[in-house]
Parts: sequence; structure tokens; C-alpha cells
Amino acid sequence: MIDRRKKHKIQGSYGYPHIGNRLQTYFAEEKINKAALARELGVTSSVVSRYLTQQSLQLGILWKISLATKHNFMAEIIEQFPVNYETKKDREKETLLEEKDILLREKEDKIKMLEAELAVYRRIVGK
Repeated sequence: MIDRRKKHKIQGSYGYPHIGNRLQTYFAEEKINKAALARELGVTSSVVSRYLTQQSLQLGILWKISLATKHNFMAEIIEQFPVNYETKKDREKETLLEEKDILLREKEDKIKMLEAELAVYRRIVGK
């Protein structure tokens, strides 16, 4: 038998969050006025209400809602992601930390060398 459901509604081994429910919860918690949000998004109130029932939303719509509400729904969704993949930003951060560690070690070595030199000078001067 052929599965006639829309492909984006078929959840694989990892289920994904219901975006509409999350939006609805957030709007209730923050007392977001749907009519005002609709005006800001350039859509009708019924369209915003329909968003709240959708399991999945296009990225562009979620992007606009995030900007309009000043809330990062993208990050919130990523936090629920079941697999931890490394991103370019993660790799850059890791590289920066490694570079900082190298610089710190170099500075610590330089301090030890200068302290040794200072000890020699103190012995010469007699302090």
C-alpha cells in the first residue's frame, strides 16, 4: 500500500517538535497579540491562527515570526535536535580556544623565563 501522507508529515526514527504548538505556548506565555503579529507579518489573523495548528512551518515563516516576536525559535528548535552535529561555528570556536591556550602557555613560559632572569639579577645585585 502506498503512503499518501505528505512527506514532511512522516516522522522518521527521530520525531520533530510540533512548531505550531510551540508557537501557541509561547504566544500564550508572552501574551502575544495575534492580530498585531499578523499586521507586522503582513498576513491576516486567520493565517497566524493556522500557523499555530501546523506541525511544520517553512523556514521563512518561522524566521519572520522570530524577528517579529524578538524570540529565537530557530535556536529553540536546534536545542531539541536529537543528534549533536558539529557546525562551522563550533569548529571556529574550538580553534580560537586552542589558539588562546597556546598563547597562554607561551606567556606562562615567558613569565617563568623572566622570573629566572630576575632571580639571576637579584643574586648579582645582592638582594
